[in-house]
Amino acid sequence: MFQSKTYLLLAVFALCIAGATSAQNTKKIHFADQALLGMHVGYARDYVGGWYVQFEESRYYGPRAGLSINNWLFAGIQARFISARNFETPWQNFYMAGVWGRGYVLRPGLEKNSERFGLFFESGFMVGNFSFDNKNFIEYYIRRSGQWYIPIIAGMEYRLVKNLTLEGCAQLFYNSGKSWDQHGIAYLSLGLNWYLR
Repeated sequence: MFQSKTYLLLAVFALCIAGATSAQNTKKIHFADQALLGMHVGYARDYVGGWYVQFEESRYYGPRAGLSINNWLFAGIQARFISARNFETPWQNFYMAGVWGRGYVLRPGLEKNSERFGLFFESGFMVGNFSFDNKNFIEYYIRRSGQWYIPIIAGMEYRLVKNLTLEGCAQLFYNSGKSWDQHGIAYLSLGLNWYLR
């Protein structure tokens, strides 16, 4: 029994290696052929009763770096630097850091591709100290280390020049296994991506 499972695993491994080797010889696959360097800024604000009466607001700055897996997939590392406050508390600074993966439905900027628009979805895993308690529908921001987040991002890209794109995203974060209503994070962002070949 153990021997047959071992042979099955070896056969699957050999098929994967053979597939990867043949895939490297095709023009469609470009592992680590491109690097992506990007930065986005985002903003979120909510209020109860009036825009300046009871409010909360947060600003997000997100640098990232990654490599191509193939023409349609990228993966890498990222961070979020966050400033947040509400009507009773001053600005405070927080962070998140982790890994990301992005899959393109449409991709601008490929060689011999005249498309200027792109569409992508992204997710990953992040850890940081950004946390808050929700009191009477207002977020009170607190530093708590070890908070984890799963980002769910949908975005569009527009190619400005050959290797530079402008992106707009809707970013949602599922936070530390708690309820979305009480601990979820959401914001809109605008950013730039530079593709290095």
